[in-house]
Amino acid sequence: MNQDLSFASLDLSRETASGESGSGFSLWRRSPQSWGLCESLIARSQACRYQDPEQMVLLAQRAAAVAEGLDVNEYGRELVADLRARAFAELSNAHRVADDLEAAERMLRRAVEWSSRGTQDPLLLARIMRLAALLRGAQRRFSEALTLLDAVYQLYERNGDRSNAARALLSKGIFTGHNNDPEGAIRYLTAGLTMINPATDPKLVLSSIHNLTGFLADCGRFQEARRLLQRARRAYFAEGDRLNLIKLRWLEGRIATGLGELDCAEEALGEAQRAFVEIGLGYHVALVSLDLAAVWLEKGRTREVGRIVAEAVTIFRSRRIAREALAALLLLKEALEADRGSLELLQAVRTYLKRLETRPAI
Repeated sequence: MNQDLSFASLDLSRETASGESGSGFSLWRRSPQSWGLCESLIARSQACRYQDPEQMVLLAQRAAAVAEGLDVNEYGRELVADLRARAFAELSNAHRVADDLEAAERMLRRAVEWSSRGTQDPLLLARIMRLAALLRGAQRRFSEALTLLDAVYQLYERNGDRSNAARALLSKGIFTGHNNDPEGAIRYLTAGLTMINPATDPKLVLSSIHNLTGFLADCGRFQEARRLLQRARRAYFAEGDRLNLIKLRWLEGRIATGLGELDCAEEALGEAQRAFVEIGLGYHVALVSLDLAAVWLEKGRTREVGRIVAEAVTIFRSRRIAREALAALLLLKEALEADRGSLELLQAVRTYLKRLETRPAI
């Protein structure tokens, strides 16, 4: 595939790849460098993505610095350019995971620049494009993300990489759902899950099933969502990740709400809300609070609904979370205070806030 065509939808201004990389790079450039060291640092960085985003960034920075220090006479100019492109793409992704989207964008530009000097390896291009798509999704530029993922899927399929083709479909499912098409998300996630071996990346499979269940709930298919969640429940506990277990309880509460089991829903959502408060995830606290408010509104406890929405407004103000998210919550708060609040308005605000979430699950 022609490289210019592959990156046409990235819309990146070209920057010189030999510019300064930021603090910490110069020391690593002066050290004896090796291809294997760079590969090892990239692998270690990727292994941190679920537990330690800061360490993920640090290791990726070191990998990029090592790649920049490689001797082109020893390894070859184009191959070194490829490794530099890969290292900066992984550094971009690490910054995305750590919620530093501006740094992620800068490092992505450098990856694209180095790639233009390399061998045009289609699998490397596909990897960079997939990471670019994840960044576009985090920036809520969903149309661009979906266009990139279509090209990524085709590249992996053409080169016989079924596992990564499946990952592209799974990512496309997530972004399709965030782009207000939950039925489309269900189709892509289902297709991707049929193509992937659960043993290769159980965290990815569990994340995909979790999102699939959530989109089933979004479509009102609560019985299907419950059946799928019941089959996957053991995997949540086998994984042992506290955040995933809290999200499981949250999803159980959403499903119970949809099935009219309001007491069970209130219990599950209340547990999830308190757990998110304990670990300091303010955005999640606000979202689960709105789900709990919907239960209370159904029960006629309107005074408590007003209180919990006011608390969510306070959380957003204190954490300086997206102004548009705060504006939506203020609209809901004012409507409740004027006795114009409704379940439909609450759910509309909740859906809007969910779309503003900046870190995709895959």
